[in-house]
Amino acid sequence: MVRFVIVRHGLSIYNKERKFTGQSDIPLDEIGFEQAKNTAEYILNNYKIDKVYSSDLIRAVETARPIAEALNLPIITDSELREINAGCWQDMYIEDIKKEYYDDFYKWATDVGNARCGDGESSAELNVRAKRVFEKLALENEGKTVLVATHGGLIRAIRCVWLNIPLDEMKNVKHVSNASVTVADFDNETKTATMPLIGFDTHLEDKVTEFAVVV
Repeated sequence: MVRFVIVRHGLSIYNKERKFTGQSDIPLDEIGFEQAKNTAEYILNNYKIDKVYSSDLIRAVETARPIAEALNLPIITDSELREINAGCWQDMYIEDIKKEYYDDFYKWATDVGNARCGDGESSAELNVRAKRVFEKLALENEGKTVLVATHGGLIRAIRCVWLNIPLDEMKNVKHVSNASVTVADFDNETKTATMPLIGFDTHLEDKVTEFAVVV
């Protein structure tokens, strides 16, 4: 059994500006850094972390850093933990995507499980990547509790995989909030997981932020 303590990155500059980030390497903003500190305090008080993994994108690394530094652990980065590749939508304002790619964006906003993110990855492809990377990390860490700092899209994807939510129903799975904590206990033998905590953000108090893509 492996316990994953999964953290969505804190509020980024693009989240605040209402831009579609995808795999663009955008840092946290001031609130995001505060969220990362609050989440580190919560995790350090409630979990014994053995290893720290992160997406290689800076907003995830910056979110993992306070925990890694407190424990004197290295941050092991993995590009497979990145957000969805949004292709031509990356770096664009949401409102501009609505205008220039209305049909594709409408499909994304209303039926995300069966849609493709611009000319980048589809949700189906993201689910496959999420499953692959978490199973790899699980095999490397049997019996351990590991922190994984990653992104909203990947967290939604792995929730669908582990909770057997079909692509048709993915639209009903909300993104967890920035710097929230999701916990999963993964069984390496059965390749199944239970999720005792999803999107916990009470520790953030008045700093809870969400980033939803709507039509």
